[in-house]
Amino acid sequence: MALRIEKMASDALGLAHEGGRTILVRGALPGELVECRIDEEKPGYAMAEAIGIIESSPMRRNPVCPYYGICGGCSFQIVSEEDSARIKRDILCDNLRRIGKRSGVPETIPIHFGLFDGYRHRARFHVDASNRRWGFLGRRSSEIVPIESCPALSAGLGSLLKDGRKLLEEGRSAMFSNRVDRSTGFSEVSAYEGDDGVSFGDDVVHTKALSIDYSVNARVFFQSNPKVLPELLAFVRDHAIGDSIMDLYSGVGTFSALFEGSGKRVYAVERDRSCLALSRINAPSALSFTADVALWGRKNGRHVDTVIVDPPRTGLSPDALSQILSWKPERIIYVSCNSATLARDLGRAEGYAIGDVSLFDFYPGTGHDESAVVLDRI
Repeated sequence: MALRIEKMASDALGLAHEGGRTILVRGALPGELVECRIDEEKPGYAMAEAIGIIESSPMRRNPVCPYYGICGGCSFQIVSEEDSARIKRDILCDNLRRIGKRSGVPETIPIHFGLFDGYRHRARFHVDASNRRWGFLGRRSSEIVPIESCPALSAGLGSLLKDGRKLLEEGRSAMFSNRVDRSTGFSEVSAYEGDDGVSFGDDVVHTKALSIDYSVNARVFFQSNPKVLPELLAFVRDHAIGDSIMDLYSGVGTFSALFEGSGKRVYAVERDRSCLALSRINAPSALSFTADVALWGRKNGRHVDTVIVDPPRTGLSPDALSQILSWKPERIIYVSCNSATLARDLGRAEGYAIGDVSLFDFYPGTGHDESAVVLDRI
């Protein structure tokens, strides 16, 4: 089946129509004519794979990784880093207008990106300790791809693949601790490389960004791209207003730490206790609470000048969004890793107008996007 790709949709999928139905195509670019194979039917749309390029986009380039199409990661290596960020910006704008039905989306949205090579400082390896195998899961597969080198990984994480002894050691430890992938039976080994070494599990390492020395370990989420992180931090810091700030889904205090020594009152709310323990190190002046955001908001909600939210990919629950709006903050800074759920939530944020917007491509070579939007009370 030959399809003309009309535009790009979330997760960097090409969108086309055929016979009145919507088809999302992996491995395609806007404007291309591609030969497709439909491999999955969903309610209202189908998923397809580009198996041949009839008319190629000028943006298309050859993947830089020899494992492309075999390994399950980095499935969007067919464009440059700059084109990747531009495509994701177009997806963001389209989602804000189409899903969120928002007016006032800026015509020009800044993009922030870095090089693909060696950008990734956080990874989750799969280890079959019994058969001495390690690597990443295959593309749409539950089998380990034994990888000798990964161009996306930082030097410290890349060395783990070459040697393997440390991954096998950690894999055996994970087995005894029942940290296994239930679908495969393989051990999962998370690792994060900081400025002073590699963390496995609870081992704390340090990463400096915007002169802040963050304490991080492999069990918690912390942005894996140290080249782009300072630009997101600066965006949030520079757009926060007033003397009181609510940092929701605060993680390890990534944003709360920006206001240390500023005299501002910062409330940090995070459900994960291990994250909050590090947050108290990174942002000791913040008032930290271990709680679900919506439940905490019903009991402790209060007016603050700025609310910062950085929810998971599912976005804000209706209850959490309702609580935030009830506090009537002067400004909301919404940091999102899913522009579709971001647009949905912004469509419900009545009484607020879009201000600045930026796209941060933390994961070049993949379809994942990260963005930040400023909402001001009307």
